[in-house]
Amino acid sequence: MKISTALIDDEPYASARIKKLILTDPVFEIVGEVTGVEAAVKMLEFKKPDVVFLDVKMPDGTGFDVLCQLPDDYKPYVVFVTAYDDFALKAFEYNAIDYILKPYENSRFFKVAEKAKEFVSLKRSSAINQRISQLINQDEQRLEPDAPQIKITEKGWDVFIDYPDIIMFEAHGNYCKIHLNNRFYIYKQTMKRLEEELSSMEFIRVHRSYIVNLANINAVQYLGKGEYEFELKNNTKIISGRSFAAAIKAHLSIRVKS
Repeated sequence: MKISTALIDDEPYASARIKKLILTDPVFEIVGEVTGVEAAVKMLEFKKPDVVFLDVKMPDGTGFDVLCQLPDDYKPYVVFVTAYDDFALKAFEYNAIDYILKPYENSRFFKVAEKAKEFVSLKRSSAINQRISQLINQDEQRLEPDAPQIKITEKGWDVFIDYPDIIMFEAHGNYCKIHLNNRFYIYKQTMKRLEEELSSMEFIRVHRSYIVNLANINAVQYLGKGEYEFELKNNTKIISGRSFAAAIKAHLSIRVKS
């Protein structure tokens, strides 16, 4: 997980110090550095960073002037870094996540950086969970009751499994396990062939060993480094493979930076 970050401060020394401190954590990525209101608005609208370290007073206005001019659909996490202590209350009215008063200790800055990481992580997890809920609640995307079934022969008996009842498929040698809510069946099919057959349904391969049913996912949490944790309706938790991160994001139609 990368967190895009912008620095807006008209004091070169102050900006350089923030940059030095923030880059000690490789998760942060500086995408813009400017010194004035007009330049800040243009940069933020174009780059749309996750986190902004913002000074209060600048030659052509204030940090609040910057925030007032941002589009309604873009709300970055803002940390005010300033020598003026009389703007703190106003800063939090603008939903700032913290207010660092100059001069400050490095330890104070690092605590705020950790808070920013938590906010961004929660936002991304929330966005994915919202998309999952939309998929679950859209009846037109669900399989109908008369959808095709999988036929399993077990101990001489034919067992028919409805696709909506399947929690996930798990690799099992050259076969796979079909996981239902309370049990599983062995299915004589490879994961590669299954992935091809399920491409038109609401199933997604999240690991070389797992294909999950989107309708039977309770929640998804982004863990960083291209990995996601899926909580399924049978209370199973699985972690996706990093090589499947792009496919997961594309399938869920979620713009998540990594």
